[in-house]
Amino acid sequence: MDTKEKLPRPNNRKHAKSRGFTLIEMLIVLALIGLVATLAISNLGGLFGQAKEDTAANWVNGTGTGLVTAYFARVGTYPKSIDELMSPADGKTAFVQRAKDIQSPWGKPYQYKQPGDHNPGSFDLWAITPEGKEIGNWDK
Repeated sequence: MDTKEKLPRPNNRKHAKSRGFTLIEMLIVLALIGLVATLAISNLGGLFGQAKEDTAANWVNGTGTGLVTAYFARVGTYPKSIDELMSPADGKTAFVQRAKDIQSPWGKPYQYKQPGDHNPGSFDLWAITPEGKEIGNWDK
């Protein structure tokens, strides 16, 4: 028997199809991955937006209200503006050291009014979201 005898070759076309994915299949998978990623990222934006609103609500109902009340207890009057928390009347010690400490999560200063429209006996303290929603110390 001749060692150079030719063995039958398998059909190359048949094996070529079963070796991997076609370009169309790869593009479909990539499109689906992109779609899922887009949906996931858009939902994350909503979660972060709600977290900022919660942070603002906690500040106006907790920290901010406490700072204004402490100002009233120490100075004897309510501040004329939120900025007076950084530089109280009569040279008293500042309640807030940095301007960013009286800014909302959106980088805008918290709003303050005394006497308040919603709290006529004391003060109103609120933040405004980029959508125009007011989050105030009257929303409890």
